Amino acid sequence: MDITITNYTIHYIEKETKKTIPAVIEYSNQLLAIDEFSVKLVAEIHKSITDSPSLKNTRFRDNETNIFTNSFNGYLSSSNEEDFFTFSKSLEDLKTRIEKEPFATGGYYLFVDYKIINKRFISVVLLRKKSGINIVKVGNVFKVDSSENINIDKVAMAFRLNYEIYLENDPNRNYLAIISTQSDGDVSGYFRDWVSAGGLIKNDKNTANFVAIIKSIDIPKDDEGNDMFTRNLFQKAVFDSVNLRKDKTVNLKDLSMQFYGQENGNKFMNYGTENKLILDPEFRRDSKRWRGLTTIKAHIPGIEIIVDYDKINSLEFSAIGETVIIKSKKLVDQINKQYGER
Repeated sequence: MDITITNYTIHYIEKETKKTIPAVIEYSNQLLAIDEFSVKLVAEIHKSITDSPSLKNTRFRDNETNIFTNSFNGYLSSSNEEDFFTFSKSLEDLKTRIEKEPFATGGYYLFVDYKIINKRFISVVLLRKKSGINIVKVGNVFKVDSSENINIDKVAMAFRLNYEIYLENDPNRNYLAIISTQSDGDVSGYFRDWVSAGGLIKNDKNTANFVAIIKSIDIPKDDEGNDMFTRNLFQKAVFDSVNLRKDKTVNLKDLSMQFYGQENGNKFMNYGTENKLILDPEFRRDSKRWRGLTTIKAHIPGIEIIVDYDKINSLEFSAIGETVIIKSKKLVDQINKQYGER
């Protein structure tokens, strides 16, 4: 994975669970050196965030700022080391928030600005010792022990901003990935408030984006490179697979491995990211949107129509009384072209 790190540092908040005694912050007094090990560390963190079933996609809250967003925007305007360090010290506000939460615990907070394949991300990640890494303090700087093997099983909490999408300023695009490992899957309130994260993706939006992916992604191939389905049969296979689950949840990783093989567990998620169809890795399907994967077939001698369910009674297709109306110049052009060739 092609990764370039611009700035990163680690600070530590000491806070015991079930207690409301004051938390304590130990800051690194400078940014960390960037070397081969740090690149490997950030690669593992990025992958862990992407693979997390707890990942939720959102945006900053509208018309609202706080210490985190102000220092974050201050850093974006300059991208220099001093402002990055100031941004990382917004952790002081988080410390104040978790002191009011009896069940909140401390940990090591890693701030990093990096690029993966020329796409810029800025992340803040909570790492705990049980995450499978060893963080030590050398002088006045916290760093990950490079003598240990990196084994990041899962990230406890994380904020990741996709800079490219953020710059687009499109109200329909989500550029923040937020992670929490709470048992109910909700993002911890104090963490969400600290980073000023807005509303999360709703199931109907997740479902609509996934339906769009299924209708455009390449069809799974067999061992000889041939399509295993027609497009309609592929849509039906995915539709039926999810409907067989009692809870009707869509798990992108499970479905990717089911249809594209064990080695392609991120197939759907990666395709969505590449085509700006942002969605959560797991969600409950919205029944109305989900029917968009099904088709309706009708025929009389000499005429056969196959229509996606979500196209019925749309601007392009309607069936009223004894009349079927299809409004599409592309279809007209295709028909006229073939008719003229006869």
